[in-house]
Amino acid sequence: IPWVFAWTQSRHLLPGWYGLGTALERAAERHGMAALGEMLRDWPFLRALIDDVEMVLGTADFSIAARYAGLAGEFGEHYFPVIRAEFDRTVAQVLALKHENALLDSDPALQRSILLRNPYVDPMSLLQIDLLQRWRAAGRPDDDVFRALTASVRGIAQGLQSTG
Repeated sequence: IPWVFAWTQSRHLLPGWYGLGTALERAAERHGMAALGEMLRDWPFLRALIDDVEMVLGTADFSIAARYAGLAGEFGEHYFPVIRAEFDRTVAQVLALKHENALLDSDPALQRSILLRNPYVDPMSLLQIDLLQRWRAAGRPDDDVFRALTASVRGIAQGLQSTG
């Protein structure tokens, strides 16, 4: 699975937000949150960037992402907390900058769409995690598991309405 698509499948969506929380935090420390708010109001590019990042953050699901990270063993145990901390930092900074209480408060239709689709996508993600474990445990190619994995990739992509 290609790089960005894999991060989407695993519900991290990391390339769409990673590092922005730290950058916003440092910019706020250096220039103040009021200056960032003014930039957000006056710079269409920044507004579009923050809105796009908010959509990506709203689509991410770290309860599911944690299970995918578990597939990586010690590597996942080491790096997932770092990724999770940056996710939480980015969410906090975006909410503070936009004066919102929850992600996508400024786009209730999208917020509701994500809430409605997740109960259908989550089981596919959990099934995919199980299939990946089976694939690895088999120690040899298994056509049935491969077909099921392929179907899960398509199902999750369609459910999330994003191909990465």
